[in-house]
Amino acid sequence: VTCSAAMRDEVPTLFDLDPDSITVIRNGITARQWHVTKKQVNKARARWAPKDQRLLLYFGRLEYEKGVQDLITALPLICREHPTTRLVIAGVGGQRDLLEEHASTQRVRNNVIFAGHLPDDDLATLLAAADAVVLPSRYEPFGLVALEAAAAGAPLVASTAGGLREVVIDGKTGVSFTPGDITGLAEAVSRVLADPASAARRARAARARLTAEFDWATIAAQ
Repeated sequence: VTCSAAMRDEVPTLFDLDPDSITVIRNGITARQWHVTKKQVNKARARWAPKDQRLLLYFGRLEYEKGVQDLITALPLICREHPTTRLVIAGVGGQRDLLEEHASTQRVRNNVIFAGHLPDDDLATLLAAADAVVLPSRYEPFGLVALEAAAAGAPLVASTAGGLREVVIDGKTGVSFTPGDITGLAEAVSRVLADPASAARRARAARARLTAEFDWATIAAQ
């Protein structure tokens, strides 16, 4: 059993298996745990974007394969179109110091907040407050964080790495770009920031899809 079709394609080579013997059963989520109130969202906006900046969020491990360095590289391009953009990076990992140095090199250190590990409640409110959650992975077996962002109602921008392309459907439940494509990443984020109404429609579609395809009862039955 693999958690995505992408992993189903990878596993036979790694372990010399017959592809027909592998079944895909995706990860799931309890969506209601990620719902927050409008009051909580306003409080999060006041904390993370106090001057009504455009608020981007990455959350997850700070490791090379997660592509956070690509998001930081793309940030100057994003700021040309949306000068008040602020990026919050939530998570821990071995690349933290390098990423901070990279933000300085790209001259966007003042636009980036390294928030470290956040408790679930704080993360849920930050997700709901974000103008876009950006998942720039270069390698991703599944992409559970995309489900969590969708459950919180956040607009999604994600690479097509591995399982992410199955979770985030370009133009329907989010906006996608090719892994490592800095210009494509910047254009995808700018597209979301420039059209909040369309971003909100995609976010609603992503949340609705959770019940149909990623509910634990459905996955348990599989």
